[in-house]
Amino acid sequence: MLKNGGVSLLSYINQKIGTYLRKNIIFPFYWKYFKHSDVLSCYKALRNHQWNTLEENKKIQRKKLYKLIKYADQNIPYYQEIIKGQNLHFSENTIFDDLKKFPILTKEIIRNHFIELYKFRDHSYYRNTTGGSTGEPAIFYQDKHYFKWAAANKILFNEWAGRKLGEPMVKLWGSLQDILRGGQGIKGYLRQQLSGITILNSDRMTERDMYKYVQRINKIKPSLILTFTNSIDRLARFIQEHHLLIHSPRAIMTTAGVLYPEVRERIEEVFRTTIFNRYGSQEVSDIACNCEKSSGLHLVPEIHHVEIVDDEGREVKPGNPGNIILTLLTNYTMPLIRYKIGDRGILSYKDCKCGRGLPLLEKVEGRIRSNFKNKFGDHINGGVFIDLFYFRENIKQFQIIQETVDSIVINLVLMDKVKFKNTDDKFKEINQKIWKIMGHKTKVNYNILDEIKPSPSGKFMYSFSKIMN
Repeated sequence: MLKNGGVSLLSYINQKIGTYLRKNIIFPFYWKYFKHSDVLSCYKALRNHQWNTLEENKKIQRKKLYKLIKYADQNIPYYQEIIKGQNLHFSENTIFDDLKKFPILTKEIIRNHFIELYKFRDHSYYRNTTGGSTGEPAIFYQDKHYFKWAAANKILFNEWAGRKLGEPMVKLWGSLQDILRGGQGIKGYLRQQLSGITILNSDRMTERDMYKYVQRINKIKPSLILTFTNSIDRLARFIQEHHLLIHSPRAIMTTAGVLYPEVRERIEEVFRTTIFNRYGSQEVSDIACNCEKSSGLHLVPEIHHVEIVDDEGREVKPGNPGNIILTLLTNYTMPLIRYKIGDRGILSYKDCKCGRGLPLLEKVEGRIRSNFKNKFGDHINGGVFIDLFYFRENIKQFQIIQETVDSIVINLVLMDKVKFKNTDDKFKEINQKIWKIMGHKTKVNYNILDEIKPSPSGKFMYSFSKIMN
């Protein structure tokens, strides 16, 4: 895919002026006087502390973790009951070991004990929810202290991907809340001009929409495109099919979905740029991101404390997969201590060549519900089924759903339905492989659809099990 034509001198000058104004005048004024928040101070702290040694950052984390648990002990009924009922003791020097004595917090516990899990400290609190892509949504309260660190962390991760503060960025996003807040009407237009961020709605991506998106990207010439993995893959396929020219941003940052190798390869080929992968969630914001030197994902110990445990809650060693357990260090209104986020991952035992004193997640394996379970009790990574579609040149979208322990549904959106009718042999080969993995009595049903819609949060899951917790 050819790179789009050069930038005119006038466009270049306007872009530079806009970036300068946003970085030095608009952003400082906006955060200080409208948001009453020291986001930029937090960003500067994160930017400086990333070059600390790992031990220095662990000391910062230890102090924050102790402070959070001490606050929860004094103010949050749910944790007060746990600490008193189990006679838990903690101190700053032993807080990492003390933390392991706390029970794991799940979404079900949050729903059942919701009113015991928060206390409003001021009027800055606001309500947020999970997307519900893996079950019933959970409700959370967050506050300005959480917000400023989350916003600062986004700026830092964007900087790793090459976007300097204030430079134009395109957000190919599916969250209705984000779109209504930033991409509609005159207010949305002004917000985009002031922030430098243009939101393109990935919830609705018809061919007409995608033509417009290509034109917008070529006009804006963003330094970074932030996008759901499935959304940018779909746009890349469209650009390939129609032989369009597209601007090459400095980087593309994907989130909300596993970045499979074939997807990465296609996006890099079309946009002629580097892909960064970011990991996060609604309830705790951005958790980790790769840097310019590593495909692993750096954690930020100043904001989160991460553990990897097995299904019995026992800590696993680096290099081994397990459930991601997260303690959020910045939300005092509703502390999340040892929260089971619903993903599986692997901590790395390696040091990154970039020199940052930040721990690494070797990889995020995806949602727990992205794993399947066969009738023999074996747990199977749902990603293995994706490689079965080796005739995917005729497939726009696909999704594999485990309905029961012995029943799988495969949804397909095709480029050419007529061509697909002659692929019975392909079906047979796929079924044989599925039976080998899941058992010979597994039922496999195919649905040919016009569209596979993302979840209410805008996220898309290639594989999903309805029987996994």
